[in-house]
This record gives sequence, C-alpha cells and structure tokens, in this order.
Amino acid sequence: MSDTSFEALFRGYMNGTLNASEIHRFRQMAMERDNKALLSRLLEEAFSNPAYAEAADYDPAEMADEILLKAQQQEVQLSMLPPTRKPPVFRPWFKYAAAAAIFGLLMAGTWKFASRHRHNATALAAGKPVRPGTAQPVLILGDGSRVALDSIANGTIAQQGNARIVKLANGQVAYQLTEGKDNNNILYNTMQTPHGCMYQLTLPDGSRVWLNAASSIRYPAAFAANNRHVEVTGEAYFDIAKDEHKPFTVTVNKLDIQVLGTAFNVMAYADENAIRTTLVQGAVNVINGVDKQLLHPGEQATIAPSGGTFLISKPNLDETLSWKNGEFYFRDTNIRSIMREVARWYNVEIRYEGDMDDITLSGIVSRNEEIGQLLKALEMTKMVRFRISGNVVFVSPGSQG
Repeated sequence: MSDTSFEALFRGYMNGTLNASEIHRFRQMAMERDNKALLSRLLEEAFSNPAYAEAADYDPAEMADEILLKAQQQEVQLSMLPPTRKPPVFRPWFKYAAAAAIFGLLMAGTWKFASRHRHNATALAAGKPVRPGTAQPVLILGDGSRVALDSIANGTIAQQGNARIVKLANGQVAYQLTEGKDNNNILYNTMQTPHGCMYQLTLPDGSRVWLNAASSIRYPAAFAANNRHVEVTGEAYFDIAKDEHKPFTVTVNKLDIQVLGTAFNVMAYADENAIRTTLVQGAVNVINGVDKQLLHPGEQATIAPSGGTFLISKPNLDETLSWKNGEFYFRDTNIRSIMREVARWYNVEIRYEGDMDDITLSGIVSRNEEIGQLLKALEMTKMVRFRISGNVVFVSPGSQG
C-alpha cells in the first residue's frame, strides 16, 4: 500500500488487505511506545462504531495484545507460501456485526483475554479442563489386529503382503515396498482417528491424507497394478500423487470421487445432513450412481447422504479447510453445527436446553485450547450460555438468543 502510516496499516489489517511484509511492518510499529497507546485508541474507536459492534466489556490494551498475536500468526502463514501459491484471504474481522466482530477478536491468539477475566466466570467452572488432541490414532491391520500408535516404539510395525509398515520418529506411518512378496495378495489397512485427534498419513503411493477427528480411511498396504482405491468415513483432506496409469478413487458412503493428481476435501460425518466435496487444485469427478459432476478448483459439490442430485457452489476455502489448519472457523454457522464440531474435537456430549434453532455465530478460534476457554468466548456474544457437568455440555440461549 502507498500509505504506510500506522493508522493506514491498522485499517488495512482489520480489512484483511495487508501482505506479509505489511503485516510485519504493522507489528513492528505497534511495538513503539506511542503506537501502543494509538492502537488501543483505534480499537476503542472501532468498537464504538455502531456499524460494527455494540458496546462490550473489554480492555483495549488486552485486545491490542490479541490482535498482535493474530497478526504474527498470519505473517508466518503468508511468508511460508511458495511464490506460485495464491495467498489466503484473511477474514475482514469488522465485516461482521456486533457480537460476531467481538467473537472473532476474542478467539485469536493465546486467550489472554479469557484468562485475565476469571473473576467473571460463569457456570463453566466445573471439574477437570477438557483439552483436545490427547487421543491417538489406531491402525487396523489386514488380520484385524489393532495397533495404538502411541503405545509402540519406532521401527517396523508389521509386514503386510509386499509392504513393510514402519513407524517413523515423527509418529507417522510409512509403507515400504519389499521384493519377493506376492503382489497379488492385497491386504487392507484402516487408520482410525478417535474424537479429539487429527492425523496425517502417507499412503503407499506417496499420496498424503489428513484425517479429521472421528474419521477413518481404509486402503491397501500396496496398491494394485492398475488402480488406487480407498474408502473414507468422517472428514479427510487429500493431496494425491499423480499417476496417469493408476486412477485414484475415494468412496465415501455411496459417493465415488475420481481423481488423477489433485487436492480436495471431503466431509461426510454420519451426523451431518450432507456430503461435501471441495476441490482445491486439479479436477475431480463426483459420481452418485448415474449422476456425475466435474468439479473445478474452488467448487464444492453437496449432496444428501441418501442421494439425489449435486448442488454446486463456491465456498470460502479458509472456512472449509480451517480444521486442517488448526482452527474452528464459524461464519453465520448454526449453534448446533458448531457444537457437533465441538463434540467431535473435545469428545463431549452436547445437550440443549431451550430453542436454539435460530442462533448463528461467526468467529475464528484455535483448536488447541481447552473447551472452557472456547465456551467462554462463545458466551461473550450473549447469544448462548453453557454449563458443564462431567463430560456433558449443556447449551441454552443467552440474553440475546
């Protein structure tokens, strides 16, 4: 941008228009003594604007800490992109109304705001904190035996046909082809992620798969000579190794996704009302019986689990892929859909008290925090309230719900 004054950088950042170097400059200038006070004032002015937000209980200095932490995160993400990759569009935080704008800011960074306001604690103070990411994936071998990956040492796990399965030092599993084995004896493995667990798997052909919580993928330990076929439940992101002589097919429910070399996301949880295939790069065919639809990059095909026809749309890719990037991203999302994500990630049961059907929220939050911090941020929208009893989260409308 031509105007690099601190105020101009602030407004550019809040509108999501700065590049990595501009974000870096914004953060540097914000550390200067005079600009620290200015940043707090600019935030206070922004929150006093009725076009963006209602009055809220917050400390401008603490909010300044939060915005700088988020800026650092975004700067790193932008700087790591290859030159040919189009940079992501960071959400213009102040485009949302009232509580949504407050929500987006509160959920960035390391939750300093929530931790400094424990004297305002609600009914969430109950029992041991529930944290995500404590569960570990399970590998099911061809003979049905189950291997908990966190309970075994690095090295060879098993021999499956002509493939040796090895646990690497980084906790990932690798498949190494061996000579002298029967290539016609195909054995299938299944990788399962329980609630609260994500896992990245490299398939025998070099394709990479990211599994979201409560998901699974079934695949051969060594692919056949002329095709590659896997089956998925839950949600997964694929980065397929290109091989024109071996078409790659993903089956989820009764839907087939045919690809060559591409990157895409598929979401098909049993408790969701749709199967969504989102193409990031390349091209795929989504096939439901005789209905076949070619997707182009940036397009999403949605279909009911019971079948029907495809609905094609262009979703926000940041929102669709937020789980893979370690975030919850809600944009005018119904509270029941939000809580289904929460239940899968934190392995809790959700119960509703009152009419929740018309409550929608927007915001961004790290998936690394314990559940109490997330729920406190949600409560600050005044749209919902929570109480925790053991492993059950009770949800009820807030003062504005």
